[in-house]
Amino acid sequence: MADTTKPFSDRDANQTLQHSYNDVNATLGVDGFIIGKVGRKIDVTISTTTILNDSQTFAFSESGTALYSIKLIFTDGARQELLSVERIS
Repeated sequence: MADTTKPFSDRDANQTLQHSYNDVNATLGVDGFIIGKVGRKIDVTISTTTILNDSQTFAFSESGTALYSIKLIFTDGARQELLSVERIS
């Protein structure tokens, strides 16, 4: 279980699924970070330009304060096949 002080939801499993379902476009809402609060941002940085193990870094921040970074490593420069994902900060 995650180490958090966030209170548990009072919804059961079925209510949670119903609440997250969007009837308009038949999707599940999983976009909480970026739309959850004004001032949140995700910056993308291309970390390398080599063909083997090409990578991109996604830096998540809130109102200018860095929260964490995630590095995606691809098998080649085309970035069509993901090799690994790691939280780096």
